Amino acid sequence: MENLAIELFAGKRVLIVEDEYFLADETRRKLEKAGATVIGPAAGVTAALDLVENEEIDAAILDVHLEGEFVFPVAEELERRDIPFVFATAFDPSVIPVKFTGFALCEKPTELGKIAEALFGQRPAEYH
Repeated sequence: MENLAIELFAGKRVLIVEDEYFLADETRRKLEKAGATVIGPAAGVTAALDLVENEEIDAAILDVHLEGEFVFPVAEELERRDIPFVFATAFDPSVIPVKFTGFALCEKPTELGKIAEALFGQRPAEYH
């Protein structure tokens, strides 16, 4: 089922905000293999906000804690633009502000099939 769900990324432009290089690169490779166009990865809030401002983005995967700062300004801007996102983190969920408690939280290492379902809210026809 994981492989079927990851197909939901095909044709999507996905922003990765992650400060751990190897995790970001692994996620990038998996998304590209699934047919997504990867925006970033961005390792910090400023770089991520620049990409949100200047790139067409269909969805985002956000690490909660980046280089000593929290990703919440990026989440707020994505929400303002109606771009779906998930938090992918090993961080304690209690650090996530109440206003974001309805957003999907996935533990690292990321499970891209679950993330695809959370972002795009559907399942491939093969699931039924």
